[in-house]
Amino acid sequence: MTAIRTYQTAGILLGLVGGLVISFDVPVIRAAGTDPWLLLAARSLVPLPLYLVIWRYFRRFHGTPQNPFANITWVQVGIIYGLSQICFTTSVFNTSAANLVFILAFNPLLAAVLSWWLIGEKPKLSTWIAIAATMAGVAIIVGGGLQAGTWFGDFFALGAAVTLALALTLSRKSGADMSLAPGLGGLISAAYVLPMVITHYSPPESWGWLIVNGALLVPIAAICLAMAPRFIPAPQAAIFYLLETVLAPLWVWWFFGEKMTRETMAGGAIVLAAIAGHTLWKLRRPGPRVKQVELPA
Repeated sequence: MTAIRTYQTAGILLGLVGGLVISFDVPVIRAAGTDPWLLLAARSLVPLPLYLVIWRYFRRFHGTPQNPFANITWVQVGIIYGLSQICFTTSVFNTSAANLVFILAFNPLLAAVLSWWLIGEKPKLSTWIAIAATMAGVAIIVGGGLQAGTWFGDFFALGAAVTLALALTLSRKSGADMSLAPGLGGLISAAYVLPMVITHYSPPESWGWLIVNGALLVPIAAICLAMAPRFIPAPQAAIFYLLETVLAPLWVWWFFGEKMTRETMAGGAIVLAAIAGHTLWKLRRPGPRVKQVELPA
């Protein structure tokens, strides 16, 4: 029981750190003042040196094999992360922010269904309750801004949610360390976006903030959130992504003085309460962990 509780705590801490770090994404992007194409290119390519340094010189802190491309699951997860980034960027151009945020909130629900189907890891009642509460909170936050007639962008937003949930589920199923798999995803999304950057290039208002986003926020959050399913169920890991939806408006208000609506505050309070309650409950009643395996070197 002690070992299980330790794994549970490690996964929750990774999820919390990843969710908290990525919650600063929006204000930093706003400070950078860039277009989505250049943003995705920076988020895809700038983190690569950090991934390579960690892979090469900090092997005692991760379980990625010396040749990760020899492992099919690692490659699959990396490609899926890349597809998720592509779907997300495409949806940004073709649907409203409210629609995008609301659809992405289905990520934990999709992860729960996929985990049940692919792993046989049936989510506990507490997880279903937390998922329902967080979705209700997100619905309150964005409800007034939902738009119809954006089916193309909505489709890709759903694609982003599905692929992200699938990446978390496959990571959980493998039981292996997938923390550096988002680096491969960055290569996939970079191959997609670079032609767009060349065609539609315009310099950002601040290269410094753009580099901070790509070199610090993105890789730290990605590594933590990609590693979390090794220790906790995929739906539980997916819930921490919603911290960005709740905290980003708070940081924007803090740094830019942008007023928050009552709906944002009420819905955010519900989401935070659901995440906090679910986290505390899980810490008190840790569930079984998936067998941990190491990818072949």
